[in-house]
Amino acid sequence: MITEEHKKQYQTEGYFVVDGMVPVAMFEELRAACWRVKKKVREGTVDVYTHWADTSEPWCIRGLIAPEFDEPIFAEYMLHQPFMDCTRSFLGNELRLGWIDLRTNPHHQDFPGGWHRDIGNRDPKLEEEMEELKRPINNLRWYLALVDDDCLQIIPGSQLRNRTECERECLVNSPHDDLPEQKVIALKAGQVAFWCGKTIHRGSMRMDIERLTLAASWRKWEKDEALEEKVDNRFEWRLDESIRDFLPPAMHVYYDRWRTLQKG
Repeated sequence: MITEEHKKQYQTEGYFVVDGMVPVAMFEELRAACWRVKKKVREGTVDVYTHWADTSEPWCIRGLIAPEFDEPIFAEYMLHQPFMDCTRSFLGNELRLGWIDLRTNPHHQDFPGGWHRDIGNRDPKLEEEMEELKRPINNLRWYLALVDDDCLQIIPGSQLRNRTECERECLVNSPHDDLPEQKVIALKAGQVAFWCGKTIHRGSMRMDIERLTLAASWRKWEKDEALEEKVDNRFEWRLDESIRDFLPPAMHVYYDRWRTLQKG
């Protein structure tokens, strides 16, 4: 399903789009589960960890694999063999738990995301930026569109080079401006986009166009990884003992590898 052409496009442009990775029955179950999750969060009955817009409406809902939501389909989805095979073809056989969350739109306001790279420092020196870009990828991420989605925009190929002066000015001082070479990664419901977070990218959501997109990733596992200095507050909920018991046995090894790296 994932071809050498896909891998080449990922290396050169920073993304590729695939059809047919999720069976119809799983797709329908995931979409129904995401509607239930969004309803619970908006009503305030469940909130494991949510990113809120100014209108107190969610735009990113985490904790999907927590027992509070009681939706085992999300862990089953992450373990879906085509995703595991694709991840191993990029990262190797040794993996640990990454993340899964729901990207959606606030209902009462537009929510324009700003341009950025997922490399930590917002304005690194050129040599520091290039050093980070040259590091081998240690995670593979993908988006599954449960309804049509044209929110993600990237600068194809930007994961291979330093920012231009125009891009630096935008990322640092005016992240909501348009950029030359920006490309919308438009997905039809059921399509999956694999993309590199080292690209210059943004996600822009509109209040009048529904977004329901599952974002997920796996991480490369390395036995000599250092302990995290501080647990990422977005994932502190995963320290609870109830999480492991709720996960399917096939996911325990990946969860345990993540857990051993946390000091909490």
